[in-house]
Amino acid sequence: MTQTVPAPRSKKLIAFRDDQVAALAAIAEDMHSNFTATVLDAVDAYIAAHDKTAQQMIDRIVTENAGLLERLRDA
Repeated sequence: MTQTVPAPRSKKLIAFRDDQVAALAAIAEDMHSNFTATVLDAVDAYIAAHDKTAQQMIDRIVTENAGLLERLRDA
């Protein structure tokens, strides 16, 4: 039987405002989850949105500069 080793986690102190704690706790309760899982899900969603935005910017820059990139490639 093989055992899976959980991924290591880094602990960081985050100073949430009281209203943030209350909102996150309410969301966690609504989702039948816990506070930590709710925060981790929110962070993952934020990272995914950022990655998508960054990729969209890269795609736009490449499209707008396609001619320049071709000239550089051929130089």
